[in-house]
Amino acid sequence: MKTSIDQAGTSTTADEAIDATIADRIAGSIVGLAIGDALGYPHEFRTVAQVRREIGPAGLVDFVALKDPRFTRPMILGTDHPPGTFTDDTQMSLAVAEALIACGHAGSDDDDDDTLMSEMARRFVDWYFSDDNDRSPGAATGTACTALRDGASWRDSGVKESKGCGANMRVAPIGLFYDDLDTVADVARRSASITHGHPCGTEGAAAAALCVALALHGASPVEMHREVGRRISGRAMALEALWSRIPHLLHKDPAEVLVDLEQNPAGLGESWVAEEAIASAMYCFWRHPDDFQACVVEAANTDGDSDSIACIAGSIVGARVGLLRLPPSLVTRVEKSDHLQDVARRLAAARG
Repeated sequence: MKTSIDQAGTSTTADEAIDATIADRIAGSIVGLAIGDALGYPHEFRTVAQVRREIGPAGLVDFVALKDPRFTRPMILGTDHPPGTFTDDTQMSLAVAEALIACGHAGSDDDDDDTLMSEMARRFVDWYFSDDNDRSPGAATGTACTALRDGASWRDSGVKESKGCGANMRVAPIGLFYDDLDTVADVARRSASITHGHPCGTEGAAAAALCVALALHGASPVEMHREVGRRISGRAMALEALWSRIPHLLHKDPAEVLVDLEQNPAGLGESWVAEEAIASAMYCFWRHPDDFQACVVEAANTDGDSDSIACIAGSIVGARVGLLRLPPSLVTRVEKSDHLQDVARRLAAARG
């Protein structure tokens, strides 16, 4: 029986920390990322001060419409969406999951890249040029999907200098699908390169997928931080620097930590880029490893890329606690809840 050390340094066993089945944890991660995404969606581009002034002193603690009439400026352009609507973060995560389900374990090594990555790229293109793409995905994703549509290989489609968080917000299914951590990291890196080519983009994706994989098997935040840190060491300096800060910031308030680095150079940033997004999500998870709602609410109520931080954090804490420990009112009201759970069931069956 594996022994771990929790945030407070208390010795616990994995069986004591996590009593859900693997299938329930996979469902917890898939539904959890969608819930976090949907909670954060109306907060994106709005400040914490504004949301607390216009919605309530606790900020967003439940789903609200994208264009809730209580909001003043900034007015979000485009389609309005009802409470519980998730973004491109979840849509692309589902595309990754469906590619894994379709391909099985083909594509888990360098000799068979094309099977899985080509399927993943095809699904990205199908989604990007469909009517479902009405939730403002990032520029790098659009550039890559256009290149793929026009005949580029997945190996060449990624924007080489881009390190936006559009890759690490979608890789949770990879962490749920493979047991071997080397495979998790390698597949996540290759999947990220379809759209984002900067080392922080690919390593940020590896870190996010590894966090989910480790949470799935009951690792403590301390263990997760150590293992991910070891695996990204020397690969992306900006990511490594932020990752190393997290333990020293856990006692500080999010208002001090999850802010623009120009405002606080010792913080973790606003998460518009990959290294900030995964570091911020890990910070929120580490502070609330067994409390799903506290984790995603904290992640969603930030000045930065709120939906992506909460999506990544939701995928990690959801994998740790399982679907049965997610708030039922959020599970039932998140967009396409039944479909999310069906994808999770099929992903669990396909992983073998």
